[in-house]
Amino acid sequence: MKVVFLSTNDALGGAAIVTRRLVAALRADGVDARMVVGVRQGSELWVSEVGQLRRKLAKTLERGEIFLNNGFDRGDLWKVSTGRFGADVCGHPWVKEADIVVLGWVNQGFLSLTQLRRLMKKGKRLVWWMHDLWCATGICHLPGECTRFELGCGRCPYLHWAKRRGDLSHRAWVEKMNILSDSGIRFVAVSRWQRDMALRSSLLRDKEIVVVPHAFPVEEYYIEPLQGFESEKLRFITKNYRKKLIVMGAARLDDPVKDFPMAIRSLNLFFERHPAEANDFEAVFFGALRNPGELAQLKCPYRWLGTLSADELRQLYSAAAVVLSTSRFETMGATLMEGMAAGATPVTFGRGGQSDIVTHGINGYIADYGSAESVADCLARALSRPVFTREAQHASVASRFSAVSVASRFRSLLQL
Repeated sequence: MKVVFLSTNDALGGAAIVTRRLVAALRADGVDARMVVGVRQGSELWVSEVGQLRRKLAKTLERGEIFLNNGFDRGDLWKVSTGRFGADVCGHPWVKEADIVVLGWVNQGFLSLTQLRRLMKKGKRLVWWMHDLWCATGICHLPGECTRFELGCGRCPYLHWAKRRGDLSHRAWVEKMNILSDSGIRFVAVSRWQRDMALRSSLLRDKEIVVVPHAFPVEEYYIEPLQGFESEKLRFITKNYRKKLIVMGAARLDDPVKDFPMAIRSLNLFFERHPAEANDFEAVFFGALRNPGELAQLKCPYRWLGTLSADELRQLYSAAAVVLSTSRFETMGATLMEGMAAGATPVTFGRGGQSDIVTHGINGYIADYGSAESVADCLARALSRPVFTREAQHASVASRFSAVSVASRFRSLLQL
C-alpha cells in the first residue's frame, strides 16, 4: 500500500513541517509513505518536487486574478486562494503509483481543483488533512468572524472590488460543491474546534470529519535551561536567574488573531491585582512586532526578544513558568504545545483548538473568553499553583502529540 502526501512545501510553514514529520514517523513504522511538493527545500529522498515552470506560472496567475478582484489590496492578497490554477500533480509518477493520496496544505499554485477532479477519476482513495479551513470555504483560509461560508460565500470581505453574491468566492464555492458533493474524500481535522467549524460549512456539513492532531517533536524539548547555551538574546537566563517568566510569542505578535492588546491588559491587571504572585515575575515576548511602541503600555517588567531561532525558543521555554496565549482562536495552538513540552503551565482561552491541548485545572488554565480579568486570575493561579510538575507536563504532551502517537492514529485512519 503506497501513500503520497501532497503539500505545497516540505519545510516552509507549520503545515509543511508537521506533514514531513508525520511522513517520517509513518515510514519508521513500515509504511511506504512519501511527499510530493510544490517546492522542495529539504534533502529527504522520499520528498519529490513537481515541475517548477508550470507551478510558478499557476501561482502568478492565481495571485494576479485575486489582486484584480480584491481592489489591488496587497494586505489581503495571501489570505485567500482560488484553486483555479495548479501544477501537474497527477502527472508525477509517485502520485500515479499511489493507492492513497493525502491532501495537506496544497494552495498557491500547487494543486488545482481541476487536478483534484482528475485524482478522483483515477479512483484514488483521498484523505483531506485540514491545516486550515480552505476546503470548507469559497476562497479564504480562515473565515474569522465571517459566517458566509455557511451559506455559499459571495460578498467576500477579502474582495474589495465588487462585493456581490456571484463574486470570485461564490464561483469557487460552486466549483468545490460540485467536486465535494459526492467525492468520497475522507476529511481529517487537527482539532475539535476545526472540525466543528468545518461542519458549519455548506460544503461539509453532511460529511464525517475525524480528528487527528498534528505530530509534535516533544523529544526536542527539555524542562531546565541548558547551561553554556550561547545566545546573546538569552544571556539573561542563567543558573542563578530566579525570575518567574510568563512567555508569549507568535510569528507576528500583533496579528489581530493573537489579540496582543488583550495580553497587555491581562498582564497589567495581573501585576496590579495579584502583587504576591507577581513578585519577581517578568513577561517575555518573542516574534515580529510592527509597532514596538505598544509595549510601553505595559506596567510590569517585560522584555521583547524579537524573532528567535528554534534552539533559542526551546531554551526560552525551558525557563518559562507560564506560556500565555490570548489568541481569539487557534487551529491547534503550537506555542502552547511548545511551552508545555518544556514544562510550563499554559494559560489561554478555549474557543479554538486550544481546548484540545489544555484541560482547565488539569494541565493548565482556560480563561473566560474575552475577559482580561479572568486571564489575570488564571496567571495568578498558574504561578502560585502549577497543576503539574515540569516532568509530568512534558509527559502529558508526549503521550498525546508525539510523532509516534499521531502516526499510529493516522495509520489506523488509513487502515494500513
